[in-house]
Amino acid sequence: MSAADQAEATELGHGTSELLLRAVRGQSERISLGEIIDGLGARAFGLAALAFALPSCVPMPPGVPTVVGFALLIVSVQMVMGRKELWLPGFLSKRTFPRIPLVTALENVQPHLQAVERIARPRLLLLTGRAGTLLIGLVVLVLAVVLILPLPPGGNFPPALACAVLGMGLAERDGVIVLLGLVTSIGAMIAAWAVTLLFIRHLPELADWFTHLFGH
Repeated sequence: MSAADQAEATELGHGTSELLLRAVRGQSERISLGEIIDGLGARAFGLAALAFALPSCVPMPPGVPTVVGFALLIVSVQMVMGRKELWLPGFLSKRTFPRIPLVTALENVQPHLQAVERIARPRLLLLTGRAGTLLIGLVVLVLAVVLILPLPPGGNFPPALACAVLGMGLAERDGVIVLLGLVTSIGAMIAAWAVTLLFIRHLPELADWFTHLFGH
C-alpha cells in the first residue's frame, strides 16, 4: 500500500465534518485557502468540493457564488485530469480569511454533516474510484459553470447543493450518496433553468414595480 493509500485509509476513520474542522482550526487570526487545502489530506477533492459548495447553500452576499464557482471549476478540472493532489493557483491559495467566523460556520453546519456521516459508509466503490471521480469531476465542472453565471436570486442554491452532496459522497467513499448527488445534479440543472426562465418572464413586472417604487 502506498503512503497516499495509507493516509486515505487512516482518514476514513474520521468523519468529514471532523476533517473540515481540523483543517481550519488553529492559533492565528487568519487562515489561507492554501492552508485549508493542505489540511484536507488524502480526501482533498471531495472535501474541497463540499467546502466550496457550502457557502452557496446559505444566503450570501452577491458575488460569493461566482468566487466559489471558480474554485469549484479549478477543483473539477483537476478531477477530470486525474490529478492525485489538489493544486490551487497562487492568487487563490494565498487568499486569507478570518479564522474564527470560518470555524463558527463549520461548527454550525457540523450537526447536519454528522447526520449524513451516521448513515454513510464505503460502498459502490466504483462510483468513488478513478472512473467515478472522473464522472463526478465532469458533473461538478458543469455545475460550477452554472454557479459562475449571474443567476437570479435562488438560482445558485440547487447546483451548490448538488456539488455539496457529490463532495460528501466522494469524501465518505459512499457511492449511494454519489448516486443521490447525480440525481440532485439533474434536478439542480432543471431548477436553475426554471428559476431563470421565471425571472425573465416576470422581469417586465419587476421593472414596473421598481419604476412605481421610485416614483419615475
